[in-house]
Amino acid sequence: PATTNYTVQLPASKSISNRVLVIHSLSGGNATLHNLSDCDDTQVMINALRDMPEVIDIKAAGTAMRFMSAYLSVTEGEHVITGTERMKHRPIGVLVDALRRLGADIEYVGEQGYPPFQRKAIRGRNA
Repeated sequence: PATTNYTVQLPASKSISNRVLVIHSLSGGNATLHNLSDCDDTQVMINALRDMPEVIDIKAAGTAMRFMSAYLSVTEGEHVITGTERMKHRPIGVLVDALRRLGADIEYVGEQGYPPFQRKAIRGRNA
């Protein structure tokens, strides 16, 4: 099939940048990305998606916590998602409950409803 090239110019907001990074990774990561936000939240996402460590420290990036939780639930592997002490007091239970209803295997490492938590890929899904 013929290859079509597209250019999409979006503002360099951290929210849009993090969405673009997840979409980029889910689509195979073949596009070249420019104009990403130059903030800590975006850098955390870049590092996590590039390195996929067993323990993903998203620091204080709430957007990265939510996006990575969903992303990791449809990819291979097992990971612990954690963050700063403040992040460990930000509720994540609604998202975790929704991901569990979709089949995600998620267990809280500490207090129920708050990071850190450990997750495995949704059963029956392939990366």
